[in-house]
Amino acid sequence: MAHVDVNGGRLWVEEAGSGAPVLFVHGGLGDSRLWEPQATALAAEFRTIRYDLRFWGRSESPGIPVNMVDDLVGVLDALDVERAALVGLSLGGGLALDVTLAHPERVWALAHVAGGASGLPLQLDPEIEAAYEAAVERGDLDAAMEIDLGIWAPLGVEERFRELWHATPDARGVPDGADFAPRPPVHERLAEVAVPTLVVVAQHDPEQLREIGARVAREVPRATLVELDSDHYLTLREPDRVSEILRDFLAANAPPA
Repeated sequence: MAHVDVNGGRLWVEEAGSGAPVLFVHGGLGDSRLWEPQATALAAEFRTIRYDLRFWGRSESPGIPVNMVDDLVGVLDALDVERAALVGLSLGGGLALDVTLAHPERVWALAHVAGGASGLPLQLDPEIEAAYEAAVERGDLDAAMEIDLGIWAPLGVEERFRELWHATPDARGVPDGADFAPRPPVHERLAEVAVPTLVVVAQHDPEQLREIGARVAREVPRATLVELDSDHYLTLREPDRVSEILRDFLAANAPPA
């Protein structure tokens, strides 16, 4: 567990195990702890790597322009990883898909878990979005968090979900000058994905996000689709089941030692 220097920032990285590298990329509702059960469970067979995205969790960065694709590749470079399986949740699922298309030589498998896809906007209820923005503007983070959790944790809010939410830029803010580079749309390039791909959809996620997952599974060649009876916190609500699904997929597609 340590910080690594990546593109002008210091990103928090945790590793365990040995074997074919697997990089877990967390979603927007928390930091790398969202993947803790799976990274721990799979370390018996793989080199599991987690990192906190810039401005999330324990990562540190000045207010500079940020390219999330470059950051992910920078983490691989800092750890001397030539190729990894990318396992992304939510925001991390979309980012893993971006990297798979931008740098296919660095990826041996892709798991897109309750993820989005750049170029396919996720539009939620306008009234809910307006209420969230109003809460943020008046500095009422507790109200903003509860609105967010009402969308993403319809099966019930646990205290650990609130703790994770406070590790996000929405709760912590970002330094002046921070700017995220736009991610090129990939929804018209899904047929170009050439690595083994697993798509996991959470049945209690917003309908539009479920549709994005179904589209990724439909258009990526030979992708496998799995639906789970969970909401957006599926990695914590169903840790053993998600670990089992990932283990079976990764073991079947791991490169020779």
